[in-house]
Amino acid sequence: MAKDLIFNLAGVEYASAPVKFERKKVYGWSDIVATSKSGEVCQSAYLLSDVALLIPSGGYKQGIVDETGTWIDKSELKPYDTDGNEMPTYASSFDAPIELGATATIEEFLDNDWEAVYQLSNPELAAAVGEKIYKFEFFYRAGINHNDAYLMNTPGGLFLFAGDRQEFQMVALADETIIDDLEEEVEEEIDDLDFSMF
Repeated sequence: MAKDLIFNLAGVEYASAPVKFERKKVYGWSDIVATSKSGEVCQSAYLLSDVALLIPSGGYKQGIVDETGTWIDKSELKPYDTDGNEMPTYASSFDAPIELGATATIEEFLDNDWEAVYQLSNPELAAAVGEKIYKFEFFYRAGINHNDAYLMNTPGGLFLFAGDRQEFQMVALADETIIDDLEEEVEEEIDDLDFSMF
């Protein structure tokens, strides 16, 4: 079962487990299953080119080692920016209450590229949110990566939208222009064609 997110709104805490809204849950999906002549489901495997060794799916993964070949756990790594400065890391949003205070306009909400959408089931929280759109930083996992998140009611229920703000360039129809009529007509000179050239 998913862990609860805790939202703090006007001094009151509300808990709700986010359920990821996935396309396949809405539209369904299909799988292609390979079977043997006897009807048994085939399993995928990797063939190493140097020793012709078969490794079943899930039998290996990428890892990080130091210069001596010792395995390094990801928790031991520290992130740095392009200037060599250590970057701050943040706790997961599941580890502490999310303070809801800042609101957003519908224009701010729409100026995002959505990465994930989560449905929340808490009628009290939905009532407290009302018609407002609350915005906050959302860290699904601890680290440096985060999304801009928005909490809002929709006709389908209460949803948390997580994405990244985009700077969309606004365009409009060109202003109408009037071309002045030429007072003098320009006569085009047409050279006689020499068909013997073709």
